[in-house]
Amino acid sequence: MFWSKFREDPNIDAKSEKAYQDEQGFLIPLYLFFFCDFFTWFWCLLVTSDNYEFEGIPFLENKINTAGDWFIFVFVWGYMAGINGLVGHELIHKRSFIPKVSGMLTYTKIFYSHFLYEHTSGHHKNIATPKDPATAKLNEDFYTFAVRSAWGGFSNTWVRENSISKRKNPEISFFRMMYINRINWMVFMHGCIAAVIYYVLGL
Repeated sequence: MFWSKFREDPNIDAKSEKAYQDEQGFLIPLYLFFFCDFFTWFWCLLVTSDNYEFEGIPFLENKINTAGDWFIFVFVWGYMAGINGLVGHELIHKRSFIPKVSGMLTYTKIFYSHFLYEHTSGHHKNIATPKDPATAKLNEDFYTFAVRSAWGGFSNTWVRENSISKRKNPEISFFRMMYINRINWMVFMHGCIAAVIYYVLGL
């Protein structure tokens, strides 16, 4: 009976939809994974570091050495990174500040912070059109699409930021425009993170 009714109209009514959107309980599993993935990411950096030894410390004393170790390590970490992307995607769609920043930070770990702006301002507006780099072309192979999508999303967001600055102030100088371009600051942040990882952990 219930299943038959559900199949006839699988959509919830507008009143229930609003209630679901305002239900903060749905954020709990997202934030739980957010923190778990952050500590997992940090653990991965530590166990692959050449600068430190953690003898006698559980979960840190065994380094990644053999080809088999690396295969399993990359597979598991890649799987976690995939789920991390899903969590970040859900969080950046929230309207409040904290979830959006949390969602951006999930992508910051893989140096993809611009997804915060590209996904909502670019992909959602241009989806399934030639303007959207995240939409695969007919018969396009995966590797070509992956490179085009990653670079296109970044470059489109950078250009969009400059266009917004020019629209607000047509007389804006080039240096001022570069200074207020949020993508440039994200690149700077990524560079700082990479530098800290390299100089502190030796990776």
